[in-house]
Amino acid sequence: MRQHSPYIPSDKHDLAAVQAAMAAGWPAIAPVVPDLLVWMQDPNWPLARTLAPLLSSLGAPLAPAIRQILDGDDAIWKHNLIFRVVAPSPTLLQALAADLHRLATHPSASDRAEEVDIEARAALLLL
Repeated sequence: MRQHSPYIPSDKHDLAAVQAAMAAGWPAIAPVVPDLLVWMQDPNWPLARTLAPLLSSLGAPLAPAIRQILDGDDAIWKHNLIFRVVAPSPTLLQALAADLHRLATHPSASDRAEEVDIEARAALLLL
């Protein structure tokens, strides 16, 4: 069950929750990071573009939560996270380099179809 928090958006247009999360910062939002990452599943959601810089700025502490997603089956979510959250963050790039290498060199069929391998290779070039 999702926990109640003013930092978790209630819908894809709830920019007030994102602004509250931005104002609170780390470590206040640490308990809700998995809930915030859910809003990065669809790059077309209005929250995704607003939330991405906040998540990216968290750096290495975000790596374990992102790693869980990169190990999963949702290729669109992986692509969006690599492009919008991981690539802009040098510390996340370092922390997830092995995961990116795995995705770049041994993508699943769905990862290949959604070009996760290409995005992972592009991110690795930023190291």
